Amino acid sequence: MIIALEGIDNAGKTTIAQILINKLEAEGKKVAISKELTTSVGTLIKSSIKNGGLSPISKSFLFASDRQIRIEELNRDNKFDGIIIFDRYLHSAIVYREAEGLDGSWIRELNKNVPPSDIALYIDITAEESIKRNTVAKFNINYSFEHLQKIRQAYLKYVDLGELIKIDGMMNLQDVVDDIDKILTNKGVF
Repeated sequence: MIIALEGIDNAGKTTIAQILINKLEAEGKKVAISKELTTSVGTLIKSSIKNGGLSPISKSFLFASDRQIRIEELNRDNKFDGIIIFDRYLHSAIVYREAEGLDGSWIRELNKNVPPSDIALYIDITAEESIKRNTVAKFNINYSFEHLQKIRQAYLKYVDLGELIKIDGMMNLQDVVDDIDKILTNKGVF
């Protein structure tokens, strides 16, 4: 089972992923996490962005490669027979590139071999909140307020299309976790 956690920068995806892992493991479930930019290609992406950036098309190919490598590693390690929590997945690839002017259907085609998520949760925060939560300890690209708004609007479009389940990330952490628990319980995960 694939659970995707989506949201603009600083929405709380990584924190929530760890909470979910702890809960699922406490129930005796086999669970793994996969996070963007943790492969050698991810290191290349980080370095390239820090040193002046990449074109949206280059980012599309590199992020797709990073994602594919992570999926192959999970398959090789036999972790795909449990629950995989993706801290960013296909919708991140689509919305971040759409915000840079690329066609989302092209991004889908580029990622057509990526298994679909079983549950895709979008943790919604405002652009203002994203900027407020940013710290130097995190690797963030430090998008402008306007760009974060574009990304958020793109995510909300996929909520409206029924591809993502919206969670109000502006609530306190426990309320966010409780909402996610209810959704996952209804979907038979817990």
